[in-house]
Amino acid sequence: MQHAALAYALRQRQHAFGQVPDEMIEALSDDAIIDSYITCSCCGRKQVTPQQLSLAIALATDTESFFTFCDQLSGHHA
Repeated sequence: MQHAALAYALRQRQHAFGQVPDEMIEALSDDAIIDSYITCSCCGRKQVTPQQLSLAIALATDTESFFTFCDQLSGHHA
Protein backbone atom coordinates (compact mmCIF):
# COMPACT_ATOMS: atom_id res chain seq x y z
CA MET A 1 0.00 0.00 0.00
CA GLN A 2 1.26 3.50 -0.69
CA HIS A 3 1.65 6.00 2.18
CA ALA A 4 -0.82 8.45 0.64
CA ALA A 5 -3.36 5.69 -0.06
CA LEU A 6 -3.21 4.53 3.56
CA ALA A 7 -3.67 8.09 4.81
CA TYR A 8 -6.67 8.53 2.50
CA ALA A 9 -8.22 5.27 3.73
CA LEU A 10 -7.69 6.23 7.37
CA ARG A 11 -9.33 9.62 6.74
CA GLN A 12 -12.32 7.87 5.15
CA ARG A 13 -12.50 5.62 8.21
CA GLN A 14 -12.60 8.68 10.47
CA HIS A 15 -15.29 10.31 8.34
CA ALA A 16 -17.38 7.12 8.60
CA PHE A 17 -17.03 7.05 12.40
CA GLY A 18 -18.44 10.58 12.53
CA GLN A 19 -16.77 11.46 15.84
CA VAL A 20 -14.47 14.21 14.56
CA PRO A 21 -15.50 17.16 12.40
CA ASP A 22 -14.61 16.65 8.74
CA GLU A 23 -12.57 19.87 8.70
CA MET A 24 -10.27 18.54 11.44
CA ILE A 25 -9.77 15.24 9.64
CA GLU A 26 -8.90 16.96 6.38
CA ALA A 27 -6.54 19.41 8.13
CA LEU A 28 -4.26 16.57 9.27
CA SER A 29 -1.21 15.77 7.17
CA ASP A 30 -0.81 12.22 5.88
CA ASP A 31 1.83 11.57 8.54
CA ALA A 32 -0.40 12.94 11.31
CA ILE A 33 -3.41 10.78 10.42
CA ILE A 34 -1.24 7.65 10.26
CA ASP A 35 0.52 8.65 13.49
CA SER A 36 -2.85 8.94 15.23
CA TYR A 37 -3.46 5.25 14.55
CA ILE A 38 -0.08 4.02 15.81
CA THR A 39 0.13 6.11 18.98
CA CYS A 40 -1.22 4.87 22.32
CA SER A 41 -3.90 7.27 23.54
CA CYS A 42 -3.04 6.50 27.17
CA CYS A 43 0.74 6.91 27.28
CA GLY A 44 1.61 8.49 23.92
CA ARG A 45 4.04 5.69 23.02
CA LYS A 46 4.30 4.70 19.36
CA GLN A 47 3.09 1.17 18.67
CA VAL A 48 5.80 0.59 16.05
CA THR A 49 9.20 2.02 15.15
CA PRO A 50 9.60 4.10 11.99
CA GLN A 51 11.15 1.07 10.25
CA GLN A 52 8.28 -1.18 11.33
CA LEU A 53 5.78 1.44 10.17
CA SER A 54 7.37 1.53 6.72
CA LEU A 55 7.22 -2.26 6.55
CA ALA A 56 3.58 -2.38 7.70
CA ILE A 57 2.59 0.19 5.06
CA ALA A 58 4.50 -1.65 2.33
CA LEU A 59 2.93 -5.00 3.20
CA ALA A 60 -0.63 -3.76 3.77
CA THR A 61 -3.30 -4.12 1.14
CA ASP A 62 -5.96 -2.22 3.13
CA THR A 63 -6.45 -0.61 6.55
CA GLU A 64 -7.31 -3.89 8.26
CA SER A 65 -4.12 -5.57 7.08
CA PHE A 66 -2.19 -2.44 8.11
CA PHE A 67 -3.59 -2.77 11.64
CA THR A 68 -2.78 -6.48 11.68
CA PHE A 69 0.83 -5.90 10.61
CA CYS A 70 1.26 -3.13 13.19
CA ASP A 71 -0.11 -5.43 15.90
CA GLN A 72 2.24 -8.23 14.84
CA LEU A 73 5.27 -5.93 14.75
CA SER A 74 4.50 -4.00 17.91
CA GLY A 75 5.39 -6.38 20.69
CA HIS A 76 1.79 -5.90 21.87
CA HIS A 77 2.00 -2.65 23.80
CA ALA A 78 -0.79 -2.53 26.35
